[in-house]
Amino acid sequence: MATWACGSCGGENPEGMSFCGHCGAPADSPWRCADCGGENLPATRFCGHCGAARSEVAQAPQEPERDVADALRSFVAEQVADVLIEAGDKLPEERRLITALFADVSGFTSLADRLDPEDLLEVIDPVISGLSSIVGRYEGYVEKFAGDALLALFGAPVTHEDDAERALHVALEMHSELARLCADLPHDAELTLHVGVNSGHGIARILGSEARMDYAVLGDSVILAQRLESAAPPGETYVSEMTVRLAESRFDFEPVGELTLKGKSEPVAAWRLVGPRARGRSATRKGVSTELVGREQELAVLSDTLDRLAYGAGAVVALTGEPGVGKSRLTAAARARAEERGFQWLEGRCVSYGAGLAYWPYLELFRDFAGIRIDDATEGASARLAGALDSIGIREELPFFGRLLGLTSTDTSGEAARLEPEAFRRALHRAFAVWVEAAAREQPLVIAIEDVHWADASTIALTGELSSMCLRASVLLYLIARPEGDSVLGEIAAERTTIRLESLGESGVDALIESILESSSPAGLASFVARRTAGNPFFVEELLRSLRETNALVRENGSWTMRPGWDARTLPETIEEVLSARIDLLPRTAASALQTASVVGRRVPLPLLEEVATDVPDLSGAVDHLVASAFLDHIQEEGERALSFHHALVQDTAYSRILRRRRRDLHRKVAEVAEGLYGAGDNAIDLLARHLYLGEAGPKAFDYLVR
Repeated sequence: MATWACGSCGGENPEGMSFCGHCGAPADSPWRCADCGGENLPATRFCGHCGAARSEVAQAPQEPERDVADALRSFVAEQVADVLIEAGDKLPEERRLITALFADVSGFTSLADRLDPEDLLEVIDPVISGLSSIVGRYEGYVEKFAGDALLALFGAPVTHEDDAERALHVALEMHSELARLCADLPHDAELTLHVGVNSGHGIARILGSEARMDYAVLGDSVILAQRLESAAPPGETYVSEMTVRLAESRFDFEPVGELTLKGKSEPVAAWRLVGPRARGRSATRKGVSTELVGREQELAVLSDTLDRLAYGAGAVVALTGEPGVGKSRLTAAARARAEERGFQWLEGRCVSYGAGLAYWPYLELFRDFAGIRIDDATEGASARLAGALDSIGIREELPFFGRLLGLTSTDTSGEAARLEPEAFRRALHRAFAVWVEAAAREQPLVIAIEDVHWADASTIALTGELSSMCLRASVLLYLIARPEGDSVLGEIAAERTTIRLESLGESGVDALIESILESSSPAGLASFVARRTAGNPFFVEELLRSLRETNALVRENGSWTMRPGWDARTLPETIEEVLSARIDLLPRTAASALQTASVVGRRVPLPLLEEVATDVPDLSGAVDHLVASAFLDHIQEEGERALSFHHALVQDTAYSRILRRRRRDLHRKVAEVAEGLYGAGDNAIDLLARHLYLGEAGPKAFDYLVR
């Protein structure tokens, strides 16, 4: 775990805490040199860029806007304040997919019976502070404290595509943190933790008045998390079916059967959280193709690169593509071919919450190299690391890698511990270069870094230095990123081979469907799925899985058929989580414009949108941002400027977040504006009838439907 040292008392604190847990002093922040403007680490006394003393540093005056932001953060949580500030203090009520975590500490009641209230504070304050700080590190939001319990939300006010995974990481770390805290708590405190986690939809909104504001989520998704917590044994986390579905590729679960829970008319299926899934061991998921479909050309490029690597020609390869387009599937196929050739393949993953976690992917891949398991004791892990370095003849680098992995016992001479942060950084990078060269002498080496678009600054710097080694060693640096990571890839290696994965065409979608169904698909299914998903393979698989689970797609007499009456706008939660995260990255004006456009339809006449979205400032700029971000495309429709949703599923996700009463008002406004622009003739009758019906316009809607 990353830590920082308090400048007042020297105490160690977890990264992400704003105040020292030992003396209460505020966390040090980086300082900027008055002479050269260079930024320096908090603990340094001289500028590392020009040598000026820190006493000569002039702190920049605080901006008035910052004063307002800080004042707002004193009333509401930081995430909510940030969203409120961007939205101009107007945060809309929304229907959101969230993951709720309810944690309850047992043992306080017996303590309260025998302790004075002031003594009780010495126990409860460190516990609640420690548990809530874990939520903050994973960018969750603590909605409320209730004595010895807390409710945390992931997905509101900001959605991440891995909110369910974040909540489960938090649950596991909470159990470990409580065990650590109990060893140091006074008054012989014996405490245990029960956790419940559930994913589902709820209404997110601001509650309160000028005196106090709170942000909360209303819905059964929160209540079920609390009910699961009440059923969980001490030291365990119980998880709902929806959370399991969203996180099954990263975590292991054990079914605990159906539980009879308070307030539930039917038994609820639940699972026990076991722990993170071991790297390289994928989950068995229903409805997923085991074949690599439509990527023959890209796999051939990677195979040629591996062939050259066998003869000592290293390379840097970047694989880019939007979420769900098949980067992981192609990488798995490439890894299989590399290992068939006897190459060593080591991989690490950057994480979306890891901007402050220096060298995170290298921690993962080095544990793989050394064979260190997550549950290894310090002594065993240190021995494994020493043995792995011995095997390639570089044991002298043990202190540096040991410090990186938190294995301080490996630094018997204190060589690494004596180094200042910048000196240690240089020594560590040199050690990595020595390691790469030595490992590549033994056998060709592939270093794969996933999700480079989330890489922290230290990872980017180290990877850039290692990229130069590909010119002189049998090393393939394989970087996987989304399109928005192009600038990071350019910073790492200007000279690289880039493979850009595009969506599948209709024939590719048809082949993927047949691979999943293991037979030919019903007539028209491939074209429907291709239109809905725009050929994104992950969306194709999840949409098919949803159709099968809802019995819309069934196998009868050996062939697949579509049953009548199924909902064509089915939106699986696995897809909604990914797309909602992308929407929450948009500026507030662009997100508002996207929601209004989703009400208009898949194709949106621009003059109509301009007249309906009058509450969106700088609509033109918002539309340009949505087009540049691949949410919308410019088209021409019957000689009129128009927009089209890049994915039909993007439209459905944006539309699903609007509350029903707001949808009704917008549909009525679209009908009113459309009638003024296009009249009530036959060319506009379908548009008017649809929006008047969805706007619940009564007799007028009926008249247009009859026409």
